[in-house]
Amino acid sequence: LADDWSAERPSNGFQLGEVMHIQADVSTGNHVALRLFVDSCVATLTPDRDSYPCYAVIAFNGCLVDGRSDDTTSAFISPRQDTLQFMVDVFRFAGDARNLIYITCHLKVTAVEQAPDPLNKACSFNKAGNIWAPVEGTRDICRCCETRDCALLGGQSGRGSHLDRWPRRRFQRDVASRHGRLVGEADVVVGPLIILDAYQESRDVVEDRVEAGKAAAPGIL
Repeated sequence: LADDWSAERPSNGFQLGEVMHIQADVSTGNHVALRLFVDSCVATLTPDRDSYPCYAVIAFNGCLVDGRSDDTTSAFISPRQDTLQFMVDVFRFAGDARNLIYITCHLKVTAVEQAPDPLNKACSFNKAGNIWAPVEGTRDICRCCETRDCALLGGQSGRGSHLDRWPRRRFQRDVASRHGRLVGEADVVVGPLIILDAYQESRDVVEDRVEAGKAAAPGIL
């Protein structure tokens, strides 16, 4: 979206040093009120979220891990329960001659009466206070963003993720496990996003009309 969140961005070109504004929405219509979460987001060079290289922007069931890095300002914003916005500092993969990325996010919704928990949350890292803070819910649901054991705290059983590593580099991959009392969930791909050098002013690039949210019926996001 545009920097003021008022409208869709007219092009998919970004310059290094800018901030991407991404919004996900769920339309409830006449159905039960829903709360939207972004469970995970990964950046890749292709629409395939399992491709390499891959970098986790959001992981561990709603932790915006990109904001943990010293040089970023990435954070969640939530104007409404059925809308979730987040800002991500523009980056690109080193050595990629095409200078593009795709961002794939796993979205999910719960009933509004279900309180946010370690598996269903939106947590940003507050550098000033050196703490993780939730958009909604109590602060304790974000503690696992640092310890990276959110699935265990949320009651998930079974095998652990072999990708359960802190994303210290732009090429590391980290995708949260999926579990919980979900009303609906879906993967949404945004891209390709063209990343330009800071000195490049041309934005004559292909428009990207892929929305970061979609209407949902009961059980489907």
